[in-house]
Amino acid sequence: MSVEAAEGKWIEVNGRSLYVYIIGEGDPIIFLHGGPGGCHEYFLPNMTPLADYYQLVFYDQSGCGSSPSKGIESYSIQDEVRNLEGLRKALGLDKIHLFGESWGSILALYYSASYPSAINKLILTAAIGLTAEDYKRFKDTLLKRLGVYKKMTLGWYSLLAMIGNDTTRKVTNLLDPYYVHSVQSLRKKKEFQYNKVAMQQIGSELERSYDLFPLLHAIEDVPMLIAQGCADVLSPESIRTHMMPHLCNAVLVEVKESGHWTVLEQPERVIEHTIDFLENKRFKVN
Repeated sequence: MSVEAAEGKWIEVNGRSLYVYIIGEGDPIIFLHGGPGGCHEYFLPNMTPLADYYQLVFYDQSGCGSSPSKGIESYSIQDEVRNLEGLRKALGLDKIHLFGESWGSILALYYSASYPSAINKLILTAAIGLTAEDYKRFKDTLLKRLGVYKKMTLGWYSLLAMIGNDTTRKVTNLLDPYYVHSVQSLRKKKEFQYNKVAMQQIGSELERSYDLFPLLHAIEDVPMLIAQGCADVLSPESIRTHMMPHLCNAVLVEVKESGHWTVLEQPERVIEHTIDFLENKRFKVN
């Protein structure tokens, strides 16, 4: 089914207007974009072939993408969890699959722990981990990849931003090559504006207090697939070491020839893994 067949609309949830883009029929999969502060367009058209089998629900988190930010002064993980639950109810959905990418993988885990009865299965890709320590490990590993000179350049851009200069494009051009297995993949990357306030506020919360361990008992029966790029910032081995021992019902698969942006670099493989997992064709959980 083509992207053009989808219908976009705004839905009021918890006093905020969320832009929602729905395509296909069947069991619903709600997609959670990365960032924080990103938008759903990153998934398009890469994941739309799944609409031949499922109903795909793409949406922009509050204040992000086409969801208006006017009047929103604060962003938090719990707000996004409540917004997702409000959206599920507004769409009249019972049980759902969640597909979370990068920051979206964290949101998927938080939501599932808060509303486990609403979840069928989880698909996580470009996973970050379960704690603030994991989030810090991701950031530190990315910085190590940059090397001394580019870290200094990044620091300079940060200083310019503090005095009012817009360095978004410069930072993006500096960091993007380190998120992918092949820089040729960046030709397919769409440009979009991040919500910098959401990025800063939720990012600070992740650094300060992110900890899923007290909640993991709630999702011990939720089947989940983690599809991690072989060259991701946090490698499959890192996920195997720091996440898998704590997830009772999870399976890990390595996505070949991919970095952090599996959806961009290897959409066909991610789609294949997703279908196999949801249809119980290949993967067996621990």
